[in-house]
Amino acid sequence: MKELCRMAVRNVWRCPRRTLLTSAAVALGVAIMVVADGFVEFTLRGLEQSVVYGGLGHVQVLPKGEHPRTRLDEGLVRDVLHGLRADARVGSFATRVGFEGLVSAPGGTVAVSGLGVEAPAESKIRGLIALRSGEWFQGTERMPKALLGYGLARRLDVQTRDLISVIAYSDSGRMTAVDVGVAGIFESGVIEYDARTILVPLSAARQLMETSGASAIVATVRVAGDEESVAAYLASAVGDGAQRVKVLTWRELSPVYGSVVALYRWILRAFLGVLTLAVVLGVANTMTMAVLERISEVGILRAIGFGRVRVVALFVIEALFIGTLGSLGGVVLSVNAAQFLTWLAIEMPPPPGRSQGYLLEVAVASSALVASVAGAVASALLAGFLPSLRAIQGQVSDALRS
Repeated sequence: MKELCRMAVRNVWRCPRRTLLTSAAVALGVAIMVVADGFVEFTLRGLEQSVVYGGLGHVQVLPKGEHPRTRLDEGLVRDVLHGLRADARVGSFATRVGFEGLVSAPGGTVAVSGLGVEAPAESKIRGLIALRSGEWFQGTERMPKALLGYGLARRLDVQTRDLISVIAYSDSGRMTAVDVGVAGIFESGVIEYDARTILVPLSAARQLMETSGASAIVATVRVAGDEESVAAYLASAVGDGAQRVKVLTWRELSPVYGSVVALYRWILRAFLGVLTLAVVLGVANTMTMAVLERISEVGILRAIGFGRVRVVALFVIEALFIGTLGSLGGVVLSVNAAQFLTWLAIEMPPPPGRSQGYLLEVAVASSALVASVAGAVASALLAGFLPSLRAIQGQVSDALRS
């Protein structure tokens, strides 16, 4: 085997230009695979963060029932909050009261989707929401304050410190209203959401809806991946109230995320399949040329005692050398390309339906490096094996006369 390896290395460098070009093609294929995987992983991780910290949270406790005014009663809220405080895996949590109504301002009256929130905790759950002006309310002001989506503020033609009126039908069926000041204007990045959302203190929302319950309790976890176990714990923490609540993770609350992940994965697999085919064809072309040029040489080897298996092994080792050389070059190229693309800080355009773009970042994962190198080497082995079968066909005398 050692002698075969030495012969294979010498044979590879008999035509250095062709070897280097083929290795460069393999290196480019590996680099593209790794960079593409890094971009996809960065995109999906960013999408996950935007979903969770855009307001959805990792886990939500919701009342069962299809009616939009179904609430968690005080007892259930107390039990859930007690369970959240006792669980060290939980980061932030907040109680919410949702409502539909109208907002009236000097610029007009607009239908809105409102949410009563606990400001200190809610600001952490909505960590990716950017304030264009003003600041978060504290919830303890003498006059209630509110945060308006950027699109809603434009429709109402209001600025911070302006006064607006929020009107809604309470849970008891009465029309209620509360005056609030505009503490700030936020932008979540989702155009439709910003065009119709208003956030008010939890106490103001409860007063408006004439309720002491909640429409949801939202929590984040300290370590991503703990949401499933936290959801199971909360389902057991409410005791007898388990029949009246549903505990859902962010993946269940955002089914679109799963569809996007599946689509990205499919595109990536198709892309990598094309690249793998290109690597196979490149190495196969080189090995086919080597076989055609060395038919007589193969005849001599077989005449002096080389068996068919050893001849095939010789060509396969040559292909393995080329694949390994190209893979190592691809690792170096991919790491440097990823760092360079990240350093460029290229601003990507906003996705459909969103108003904010993001900076391109390529995160190189060790698993992607290993998989790409393994795929390139395996492709090279396959590409070397098939042409080598041609070298052992026919009689030795025919090979010597070629």
